[in-house]
Amino acid sequence: MRTLILWLRRDFRLSDNAALAAALARAEHVIPLYIHAPEEESPFQPGAASRWWLHQSLSIFGDALARRGSRLLLRQGPSLGTLQQLVRETRAAGVYWNHLYEPRAVARDGEIKRWGCQQGLEMASFSGQLLHEPGDTLTKQGTPYRVFTPFYK
Repeated sequence: MRTLILWLRRDFRLSDNAALAAALARAEHVIPLYIHAPEEESPFQPGAASRWWLHQSLSIFGDALARRGSRLLLRQGPSLGTLQQLVRETRAAGVYWNHLYEPRAVARDGEIKRWGCQQGLEMASFSGQLLHEPGDTLTKQGTPYRVFTPFYK
């Protein structure tokens, strides 16, 4: 039975979730996983309101998964080490997730993707929150837009 890990970070939707849809299409068993690693978001660690939102979102999402016969796996610790351990425990074929765009998250995700590819795992990230990925829409000079009006037109 092919297993994939769905690494959730801020996108707790059952519909219109690119990583979830892809994982369900490519695996018989999907393990939804949230890793609590706020230190990896430094210097923009979540404040009280963000922590409250996260708690509520995880609870609601976990309940929605349970109603569908699944469960949300919660872990705490460094993302890379946690994913490495869960891949070993479950013999997962890969990890899927939706993009985050903060520089530290991009660097961490790149490191995780490199590790997984070196291990022969299927590592796939998806556009989950934006209509257009950064860098998809460029000026005639091939650079990102710096003001809104020309982008809008």
